[in-house]
Amino acid sequence: MVNVIYGEHSQQVELTGKTVADVREMFKSEFDLSDRAQANLNGQWLKKKLEAEIELYDEDELYFEEKSRRPLVLLGAFLLALVITGGLFAYTQTTMLATITVLGGTTDYSTITANSTPDYTVFGNFRGTIPTAVMFDVTIDSAYTGDLVIDVYLSNADELEVDYKSWMMRVEFTDAAGNPIDTQGKTEIISLDKPFASFEVDTGANMTAGVGYTAYIECDGGSYKTFGSGWITPEQPQIYANVVQAGDH
Repeated sequence: MVNVIYGEHSQQVELTGKTVADVREMFKSEFDLSDRAQANLNGQWLKKKLEAEIELYDEDELYFEEKSRRPLVLLGAFLLALVITGGLFAYTQTTMLATITVLGGTTDYSTITANSTPDYTVFGNFRGTIPTAVMFDVTIDSAYTGDLVIDVYLSNADELEVDYKSWMMRVEFTDAAGNPIDTQGKTEIISLDKPFASFEVDTGANMTAGVGYTAYIECDGGSYKTFGSGWITPEQPQIYANVVQAGDH
């Protein structure tokens, strides 16, 4: 099965042997898929002229995105680090559990704390998946009335290209029920070619004045494919979540 994503649409379909261009045409009406949307296959952005040549395989992740150009006004920042650790000597096909370590802290308008981690086991020359997990709790101060922007970064994508052919994680900003609460209700992708995701949040639409509110940065799963050899000291994916004020207060 191939997972096809565009905006709020997501569908798993048997598409093995089909090209990316075939899928674009198949979902053009059903997903209202824009011709301007760029295709991303397993974390790699594709040039449109190559879509007719690239075939899909079982467990592939095909994501379409139309880049937003609307500017934001940023009025402050807070940085949080998320580090995925693990190791592998691919020549001998040794396996290792990849463990995520989370660091938290506070600002005058929000507090971020660790929740759980999407650990996974890696192999050399292997296509694997990253499990779902609620990674961070974001607690907004009851006196704060402004909007927020939640940024998530894969900070060392250039270093990971030595060990990974592809690496991709789906990220959401949600309420306690797991429903996306950013203004567009979207799932974002971070990958080797797109190591940045951003969520705009209307705080007033999700909390009662004078009452604190907690939301969540979630990993909605992902996938990766490793090279089969050449690892001496493997690089570890490093993910940062950045919460900033935005708009009027």
